[in-house]
Amino acid sequence: MTRTLEGLLVDPVDGARAGALLLENGLIAGVEARPGGPEEPVIMPGFVDLQIYDWEPARAQGVTGYLATVGTSAPGVVERFLETLPDDPSCLGAHVEGPYLNPDAAGAQAAEHIRPVDARELGGWLSTGRVRMVTLAPELHGAFAAIEQIALAGGIPALGHTATNHRTAWLAIDEGARFATHVWNAMSGFRARAPGAIGAFLEDERITLGLNADGRHLHPATEELTVRAAGPRRIALTSDLVRPPQELPNGKLLGGDRCGAALVRRMAARFGLAESATMASLVPAELLGLTDRGRLVPGFRADLAILDGSLEPLETLVAGTSVWRRDEP
Repeated sequence: MTRTLEGLLVDPVDGARAGALLLENGLIAGVEARPGGPEEPVIMPGFVDLQIYDWEPARAQGVTGYLATVGTSAPGVVERFLETLPDDPSCLGAHVEGPYLNPDAAGAQAAEHIRPVDARELGGWLSTGRVRMVTLAPELHGAFAAIEQIALAGGIPALGHTATNHRTAWLAIDEGARFATHVWNAMSGFRARAPGAIGAFLEDERITLGLNADGRHLHPATEELTVRAAGPRRIALTSDLVRPPQELPNGKLLGGDRCGAALVRRMAARFGLAESATMASLVPAELLGLTDRGRLVPGFRADLAILDGSLEPLETLVAGTSVWRRDEP
């Protein structure tokens, strides 16, 4: 199947320019610059979400790849979740958030199911080959061994829901941790003589920061300073999207309320289109080892988010196939 798309091409490396994409057999077969050509629709690499609980709305927001996420829960729940992952080419595996977390930094996770690191339980999850990321608190007994266990199985050790100090966070990164789950939220903050987990995450270029840019989880100034400090090449926009309600009676936020294009729209207004594509597409794809996604270049998979001039979704393509299209009035 061949298709040509014309509009404003937004590539994380080459920037934004008017042009056309030739799609063939699920891949980008050609890219042509067309100076003076139309600058709508806006064509971006499909968005990759590393932490999403409610993936049903994702396609309608330009998300072409995601980690289906399961939170802290009773024994046996994760096993059942892994057995029933969506039969969906966009599902790239699972993100297990917890249960090996610090109860003092539980946030909206189910504190009653937080438990010590269990290498046998973890090994069972990893043996399925379906777990791509596990979030844990590095200060727990056995956490460093778990980080090594996850990495050896080909997963991504992620740090979150932690009250750890700066040194322990840094040592966990040294051990192999490579992702900070919803950075700033549910983790030890930054103080003058105690930079905490945040200090280590901003400082260490080996770790990617999951930034929930929904406008509720972080103050705009916090978003601004994080992007300035770490740079777009170390940030992955993540939604933590859940079904409503997104807030508990005690005021704690229970996940996010928007994903994909809605996050990109907020970031693009301040940091630029190419930078937003970097954070929403290229960085998370690279973290997962997906070397054929996240850019608009020949040979890459035709996973695309097609947006109007206001960055509202028009169409989503997965491997060149339209999986969602906005109905015109």
